[in-house]
Amino acid sequence: MNRSPSAPTALTPADEPDALAQASQAFLTAVPQVTTEQAQALAWEAYGIQGNAQPLSGERDRNFLVRTADGSAVTLKFISAAESLAETEMQIAVLKHLAGRCAVPVPLHHPLRLPTATQASARVYTSPLTRSVTSPDWLDWRSPAGEHLRVRCYSFLDGKAGSDLQRSGAAWQAWGLAIAQLHGALADFAHPATERPFLWDARRAPMLRPWLEVVDDAQLRAQIAAFWAVFEQRLVQLGPQLPTQTIHNDLSPSNLLASDNGLGIAGVLDFGDMLLAPRVADLAISASYQMPLTDAPDAALAAMLAGYESLLPLTAAEHALLPDLILARLTQRMVITAWRARLYPDNRVYILRSQATATALFRRMIGDWLQTHGAQADHRADTHPTAA
Repeated sequence: MNRSPSAPTALTPADEPDALAQASQAFLTAVPQVTTEQAQALAWEAYGIQGNAQPLSGERDRNFLVRTADGSAVTLKFISAAESLAETEMQIAVLKHLAGRCAVPVPLHHPLRLPTATQASARVYTSPLTRSVTSPDWLDWRSPAGEHLRVRCYSFLDGKAGSDLQRSGAAWQAWGLAIAQLHGALADFAHPATERPFLWDARRAPMLRPWLEVVDDAQLRAQIAAFWAVFEQRLVQLGPQLPTQTIHNDLSPSNLLASDNGLGIAGVLDFGDMLLAPRVADLAISASYQMPLTDAPDAALAAMLAGYESLLPLTAAEHALLPDLILARLTQRMVITAWRARLYPDNRVYILRSQATATALFRRMIGDWLQTHGAQADHRADTHPTAA
């Protein structure tokens, strides 16, 4: 399905701070403070799940794995206070939508256990004001410290970490095919929250200009600025030709599970960054993480493309803008992560976990890209001069 959202237009310098402030709101709140004991108790109170809770990593939310004595497991997610209700509903809706219709394993949504009884029994965790708006799909919870959070639960998928995917053509081809299968299942999914302004929308990478000073290297700053200037022009020219649909928007190794042999895909996780956007952006995002893992990044990209196009062939415009979108995501990974690491130094290691590889791939790609497309942009400017 090809839907046409209002494409992000090029921002003027005066527009950028306002757009950036709006899109970055969800990233200005610290990860919720929840203890393992609180998570374990709430899993039983709200979901009837009795087991040992273990903390999981997360950029914005506080997540716990709760595994029962019989080996079954769920993820209990304490959602950042900055996340809107619409975004929570979107993530629940997509898991319901994908259940039983996606060839790629995804978590199953886990509703509350008898919500009315649960609310009555969980007074220690919920205030009278929040109990009245609790949905069967999530719990409004106030911690003993007074922090008001939504909580939801979904099945925990067992599998090897995405970083264990083999660095081989067969594995990358399987990953490309899995992305196409996911897109097939998402093609008819729609939710208003997918059209929100979002900091990690690759099309809007140039709005990060006000934050560029967080990049310490002067040469790198200049290359990023030069890329954004030309990227905006190419997006105006080719962007309207790109097929659009709901995309995952964060297909990094952190959100991928590999099969036991490392050659296949055992699952895709975390749909919190979903957007209505060009479908090729998902390929670009995933490639931006896989390409730095090999001395032959072009071969990794070609294998992913082969897998994807075995099910969903790309258009000419998608092929043309794929390198642009890879570079756009790399600039986001360099700038946004540096900005967030300054804000939350205690979570710095997790936030910056892939910045070095992003920088290395950007440096490897940007010279040839600017030589080709920067020259074309200069030629267009010469043949269509702006009136003085």
